[in-house]
Amino acid sequence: MAVTIGHYEHKLDSKNRLAIPPKYREALIAEKGSHFTLALGIDDCITLFLPSQWENYLNSLNQEIRAYKNRSQARAIKRHIFQSAVEAPLDSQGRVLVPQNLKDHAKLTKDVVVTGVGDKAEIWDRKNWEKYHKTQAIPSFQKLAKDLDL
Repeated sequence: MAVTIGHYEHKLDSKNRLAIPPKYREALIAEKGSHFTLALGIDDCITLFLPSQWENYLNSLNQEIRAYKNRSQARAIKRHIFQSAVEAPLDSQGRVLVPQNLKDHAKLTKDVVVTGVGDKAEIWDRKNWEKYHKTQAIPSFQKLAKDLDL
């Protein structure tokens, strides 16, 4: 399975198309995949999966859901995730179409970032990412690094 890393700044065009970073496009080709999968992300972002990453996510999610005691909530979670997920093929210019419902979920404006998080990538509105990174990611990293003596 490919590991998704890096931080890329892009612009969403007027038709909600987003250029996918070349390294991610290369990974899709290496997997002989025909599309990425876009889905709801946590913390006001969109998750972007390579085919192998989506398959691993599904397996992990299904295991977690089966172990979850509240069956009604488990069904609701699955419905919420899968009703919004879409297959996102690349166009001839290496872009994917971001559906309006996912754009609204992530509060995307024109300026976005695509950031790798290992087992997937995330698409964020640039201002929301900068705020999250400053107030959540950096302090969490500093605390964990200190606790683990990294």
